[in-house]
Amino acid sequence: MKTHLLLILTLVLFQEPLLAKLYKWVDEDGKVHYSDKVPPEYNDQARQELNKTGVVKDTVDRALTPEERQQKAEEMARLKAEEKRQAELKKQQQEERNKLIKSYSNANQIVRLKEERINALKRNIELAEENLIIQKRNLDDLLKRAADTERSGGVVSEAFTTQIEKSREQIINQQTYIVDKTEEIKETKEKYNDELAKYRYYTGETDSIEPITEEIEDTDNSEETKKSTL
Repeated sequence: MKTHLLLILTLVLFQEPLLAKLYKWVDEDGKVHYSDKVPPEYNDQARQELNKTGVVKDTVDRALTPEERQQKAEEMARLKAEEKRQAELKKQQQEERNKLIKSYSNANQIVRLKEERINALKRNIELAEENLIIQKRNLDDLLKRAADTERSGGVVSEAFTTQIEKSREQIINQQTYIVDKTEEIKETKEKYNDELAKYRYYTGETDSIEPITEEIEDTDNSEETKKSTL
């Protein structure tokens, strides 16, 4: 059988060059075919185009099934989406780089600004804590006066009751302010640490954007502040 096929191929290859093309394909039974034309029923099958010496000069893959076409389309869409995401990320990083380089003259400036901002927040917290002590004393005084009035058989006026409620509200607001500013200190450290890491990377001081981590100062004190003020 193989000799017969080889003979046919030899005759075809060495006959007068009347054939424009020669194709080789395999049918569903595994039988190899050679011809100058591919039958319509095999147009979707994989095939090879041979030159005059029998060497493959072109290959046509088989047609994809509907499922394969769907998978290929989905993969192409995924690749395009990833390319778009990478392009947007690159653009975002370039814009971020330009902004940082324009905003800061050197890395030390970022460190200095971070310290200044944190110190200012700490001063605000200290003042708020001092005011909170005063407000709590005022509330204690109001409550004591109200209790004395009731013990003496008097009636606490509506205006005095309103004053007590306002004092309580001021204390709650002050407590909330302290908690917010304490959280702002943490966020400020994270913000400037992130900018410092990126600045060092964009200016070539480091090879990668390594996140700068540091122990949040006065963490225990901050937690105690939250507990004592709430």
